[in-house]
Amino acid sequence: MKDPIKKAEDIVRGVNDGAGKYTQPVLRRYPLLFSFLSVFSFAAILGGFNIWIEKIEVFQRYPSLLMIIGIIALLFTGTLYKNLNNIK
Repeated sequence: MKDPIKKAEDIVRGVNDGAGKYTQPVLRRYPLLFSFLSVFSFAAILGGFNIWIEKIEVFQRYPSLLMIIGIIALLFTGTLYKNLNNIK
């Protein structure tokens, strides 16, 4: 049985490589513009997430709960990474 995560990664890699031949010349020509757009996009996502989280009453009352959820998510991500790396 083929690993479905590996198959998804291969598909995304193929799409990225195919699109790269069109995007790389533009990225090389205007690196500062795309850097600013990337930073702005990331800041907009974080700002929107912050506003959304502030509307959730349980996180207003117990901000430590949000931190605990974040720590658990990081631990899960690390464990998943180790397990997927051992499957090779």
